[in-house]
Amino acid sequence: MDQYRPTLFSIAYKMLGSISDAEDMVQDTYVSWLQADQSHINNPKFYLIRIVSNKCIAHLNKVKSEREAQLRLWLPEADLSDTHNSGDPDRLTIGFMYLLEKLTPLERGIVILKDAFNLKHPEIAAIFDISYENCRQHLSRAKKKLIAEKPPYQVNTFDHKEILVEFLNACESKSTDKLIALLREDVVVYSEGGGALNGGLKPIVGKEYISRLFSHGMDRWDDFEKVEIVSINGVSGAAFYKFANDLLPHLLLDIEVDEQKKIGRLFFMANPTKIVNSYGNNFINKL
Repeated sequence: MDQYRPTLFSIAYKMLGSISDAEDMVQDTYVSWLQADQSHINNPKFYLIRIVSNKCIAHLNKVKSEREAQLRLWLPEADLSDTHNSGDPDRLTIGFMYLLEKLTPLERGIVILKDAFNLKHPEIAAIFDISYENCRQHLSRAKKKLIAEKPPYQVNTFDHKEILVEFLNACESKSTDKLIALLREDVVVYSEGGGALNGGLKPIVGKEYISRLFSHGMDRWDDFEKVEIVSINGVSGAAFYKFANDLLPHLLLDIEVDEQKKIGRLFFMANPTKIVNSYGNNFINKL
């Protein structure tokens, strides 16, 4: 099973948006594999994908209502671990994973297996024990929901990093005009707090309001001794450290950039538990 572990983790992480939960699902799948009569399993990889996918659906059904009921905004965990990311060319951005929260657990599972792992409708139908036509209907409804929610922007990684650096430089130099020039009119800020940043009850929308928010908050840049560029789910993000020798950052920032090189969405993560989970083995290796 070890050879399939990266694939199983990737499926679980994309479905759940939580690294620790994904690791638990993979471990539970491993237990199910050991308990199964393996002599009747002709395709171990497909069997394991089916097990982990259904475990994730069951877990999502349990936690989805909890996420929707909590007062503050919920964001998926960023995966910065090279161990988890190896061999995963189809990584989903934080923005897209946030949009997936709008889907039912089954819709989310079908979209991920179809689009990120290129499974066919008959295979997905067999995994979730539904009919071929039912599978297609779920996928169609999911795609309509995602389109209505405004899909993430697509831009090459070089431009993405370039705009991120410009944004960070504008903040460091406290240049409000330069910062405002980087934002789309319909820019949105999402934040999950704890520690350095108070999490929002809901996203903050609009260039004018967000510009005022940033211009008033630029002095908080001085709260951080170090800022470094990191890879967050395959694109450049920023890690903010209160002290230069801290093992973990106090805050993570991920942005989405459109084709006109304007920032459309900003995701701030300051939940300490999620930051620890995001760094995973990278954090353990620093100790």
